[in-house]
Amino acid sequence: MQVSRMTVKRKHWEPLAFASPSLVLIGLVIVFPLAYAFYLSLQNFDLSIGPDYEYVGLQNYTEALFHDARFWASVRNTAVIIAPALVAELLLGLGLALLLNRKIRGRPIITALLAIPPMVSPVMAAMAWRMMFGVKYGAINNMGLQLGLIDVYFDWFSTPFRSILAVVLVDVWHNTPFMMLVLLAGLQSIPQDLYEAARADGASAWKSFWFITLPLLKFTAAVAVMIRMIDLTKLFGLKIVLTFGGPGGATETLAFNTYLVGFNDFRMSYASALSYLIILIVLVLTLVFLRLSRPRDARAAA
Repeated sequence: MQVSRMTVKRKHWEPLAFASPSLVLIGLVIVFPLAYAFYLSLQNFDLSIGPDYEYVGLQNYTEALFHDARFWASVRNTAVIIAPALVAELLLGLGLALLLNRKIRGRPIITALLAIPPMVSPVMAAMAWRMMFGVKYGAINNMGLQLGLIDVYFDWFSTPFRSILAVVLVDVWHNTPFMMLVLLAGLQSIPQDLYEAARADGASAWKSFWFITLPLLKFTAAVAVMIRMIDLTKLFGLKIVLTFGGPGGATETLAFNTYLVGFNDFRMSYASALSYLIILIVLVLTLVFLRLSRPRDARAAA
């Protein structure tokens, strides 16, 4: 009896013992920074004044929500960048996935080549595109002149519209392959029997795509869009190299605004509060998106 009890206790604690190194690492790398950042957001800790702490409760949050026009401008800028980038990446990724889902010669090589951009770090990608967007020696302006598309050199980052367009173009180039790979995996998981049955019933390729491919690909597309939406909310590396928030703060996103508040203004507590507001915004957007992407019958039952 004693041995059996010891065996039961051992089996009960063995999984926890094996998982303890990972749990400790998660606690040190994720849980502790989050807890300390929340504690810091309730303080008035400004390194430009001194190292002293002062408890102020929710004052940092109320300041951001009701008195900080720069914060709301960064929210607007983030939305302006997210919307076209998501639409372009979804449409281009779906088109590429549909092409690669066909039996074409060299498909593995083409897929591997198209998957290269996401492997490049955002900073390196932004540096390369920054040189390509150069006014006089950039490849884009020179190619446009040679093809007769433009007649003078112009600065891609001189106006808010062109700066946002440049950021969106670079992000679409960098992350469309991710969308393509996810959607391609979804397409390849659809049973081919459904298409054969549709062809036997006389359905056209368009009807098969509309009534078979899109409904069965909806969940995969929703997951891919949600991941990209969360990632775009944290957009930082590409933009800090391309525009550094300019011109006139037109491309100053949520993540970049938080960086400037923390490491330029040295308002560490306020930056922590902004970080938690970003987490809250992402959480709300994710819940809304998951709610909208659920089937109608599931939403009605809920």
